[in-house]
Amino acid sequence: MSAVGGLRLALSLPNGSAVLSKGSDLILPIIFYALLGWLVAVAINHAADILPKRETLLQWPACLACGTRRSLPAWSAWLSLLTGRRNCQQCGQPRPTFTRALVVEVATPLFFVFLISYYGLSAYLGWVSLYTAILILITVTDLEHRLIFNVVILPALLLAIAGTFVADKPAWPAAIVGGAAAFVVAYVAALLSRGGLGEGDVTLSAFLGLTIGFPFVLLSLGFGVFLGGFVAALLLVTRRVGLKTFIPYGPFLTITGWIMLIWGAEIWDHYF
Repeated sequence: MSAVGGLRLALSLPNGSAVLSKGSDLILPIIFYALLGWLVAVAINHAADILPKRETLLQWPACLACGTRRSLPAWSAWLSLLTGRRNCQQCGQPRPTFTRALVVEVATPLFFVFLISYYGLSAYLGWVSLYTAILILITVTDLEHRLIFNVVILPALLLAIAGTFVADKPAWPAAIVGGAAAFVVAYVAALLSRGGLGEGDVTLSAFLGLTIGFPFVLLSLGFGVFLGGFVAALLLVTRRVGLKTFIPYGPFLTITGWIMLIWGAEIWDHYF
């Protein structure tokens, strides 16, 4: 059958035109949500630059070298690149986190486009988008500074608790049990690892438990530890790190946590 014939057959089915109509109806919302994702990415980059300085986030973005306020186009790494303002207009120093900012400003809109395409214009879309933004910020700060900041993760815990009652996904009993179970498992693992897992990893695990729910969070933590161990072994074999090199586990927990946040039920059903 030709491609044209296949398309005609699909549209002749009862739901064929509805699917096509739904996709076209989402074009404008997807564009809007991609722009929203880009704005969120700019905010994430600002937070990732400010948090290590232990200063308030409610301040104008400035050059990390001389403190000169950035112009509005310079808030965005991509706009800075396109307008030729990559370096500070005052001291001429390049933005040290420029490459990371570029990556975040590409990745976050892509995540947002996927989420609206997957969930549609639903109430849960807002919650899962917030969770995604939080996980991206945690990944960045843990990779760059080996830190998961309390000013991020503690409000995130409260947000996740509220989300279980407002969005009802996961259902609040599964969320509460998941958060408690993840906290206990991560806390015991932190004690046994003697520094391998930190306080931030424990609170991050509790956050994942609240957002993913029980029992899916157990798979999330298991996959995260396995992924972290695999990458650590690979780095050791290739001599990129030594036996005493600290490798942050937060990014591995966020990666597997986000996957289970989206497809937790399907993955659980596949294995069990």
